[in-house]
Amino acid sequence: MSRVKLPLLNILAAVGGVGLLVFTVQRVGGWTAIVDGIAGIGGWFGAVVALGALRMACRTRAWQAAANEPQLTFGDAFGAWMVADAVGNLTPLGVLASEPTKILMVRSKMSTGASIASVAIENAFYIVSVLVVLLSGTWLFLQRANVPTSLEQISEAIVAGVAIVTVIGIWAIRTRPAVLSTLAPVLSRLVGKSSAPADTMREVEARIFAVPTWPAGRLVRVAVWEIVFHIAAVAEVWLVLRLLVPDITVGAAFLLESTGRFVTVAFKFVPYRLGIDEVGSGAVAAVLGLPPAAGVTLALIRRLRIMVLNAIGLVRLIR
Repeated sequence: MSRVKLPLLNILAAVGGVGLLVFTVQRVGGWTAIVDGIAGIGGWFGAVVALGALRMACRTRAWQAAANEPQLTFGDAFGAWMVADAVGNLTPLGVLASEPTKILMVRSKMSTGASIASVAIENAFYIVSVLVVLLSGTWLFLQRANVPTSLEQISEAIVAGVAIVTVIGIWAIRTRPAVLSTLAPVLSRLVGKSSAPADTMREVEARIFAVPTWPAGRLVRVAVWEIVFHIAAVAEVWLVLRLLVPDITVGAAFLLESTGRFVTVAFKFVPYRLGIDEVGSGAVAAVLGLPPAAGVTLALIRRLRIMVLNAIGLVRLIR
């Protein structure tokens, strides 16, 4: 993608997102209701930011466990994570920008093959955890009465998508295809090298295919950190909604988080998912019997939290 097309795509996505955001806010009562909701969070916004940082720390720890490289300290990995998250959110490339950024940020701490493999492995664990959250959330969501046909169809699509990903995962584990070697030219450009040595690609594949042979303790460490990540996410949703809707339940918070996780994965290419998060959160809130404005406010608060953490990441990148 050329340097001209990338900013243009950013601008178009941002303009479309702002338009969708304005339309959604008007439908749920206008800006007055949203501003009042944000003001109601008050000093608790600091706790929201802290929970967001905790979530980043959880996936950082999972990445460290996947890498199993002593020279990759938590400080280095966490800094790389914050920078990568900012880069991924600010561009429509999403993970195609954030994950290579992690690799570049820690290139002095471990080999290119080890860094690529560790990032890929951590993402694989994360995807599995997301699939579990999506399936659980979809099942609970469909138990609710008066689910709109459109949302029911989306839920069914999620189940079908999870089934497809599961089949592909099982096939990959059994056959161990040399996908990375085949995609070596693409990976070379992502890590900023003109050519990818064959031995590096073999190292990456060997590390990835060795995951099933890891000691149980290492597998558990990665999995537990991914689980804690999702627990912190639900806690964040519950905290915000508790300040807006006092009788909110943990179950409702989980449903809103699982829906938000789907939106995050599906629309990562939209910078900050402007407008997208508000539409999804407001719609799910309405189905759960909550004020749609509360769902929209939740999405906005979480975006503000992301922006604060991304600002810190950009400062680290500049320095």
